[in-house]
Amino acid sequence: MPGNKFVVRKAKLKDIDSIVPLIIELGYPAIKDEVFKRLKKIFLDEKQDVFVAGQDKVVGWMHISLIETLESGPFAEILGIVVNEKWRGKGAGTRLISTAAEWAKKRACKRIRIRTNVKRINTREYYRNLGFVPIKTQEVFEKEI
Repeated sequence: MPGNKFVVRKAKLKDIDSIVPLIIELGYPAIKDEVFKRLKKIFLDEKQDVFVAGQDKVVGWMHISLIETLESGPFAEILGIVVNEKWRGKGAGTRLISTAAEWAKKRACKRIRIRTNVKRINTREYYRNLGFVPIKTQEVFEKEI
């Protein structure tokens, strides 16, 4: 990717072969058929979008959603974002987050939220450098049903 000028666009189903390895790189198991079904479902929901960054090939993706809660006004949340390790620090993630801000503004959101595991120290610093401010620390509980 010469010039490090990343193009960000809405993801397409044909991007699945680039998205799945990035999910795995993020640390989650990913079965292509299951991810494909989830992606199709997300595409049908006007409150969600998936974007990819790259030029000749996809090197990163971001999943964003409009969140409307009873206790506070609407906000956008980046539900997932990853850039291939070889391309980190070259601007793809920043372009994806800029796209998230534009997406949120079009939906009258005044805030963007992003979460990261506390063990991702470099990621947390990166978000702070982009102007994100930590607002709380919490535990995440999960129960199989």
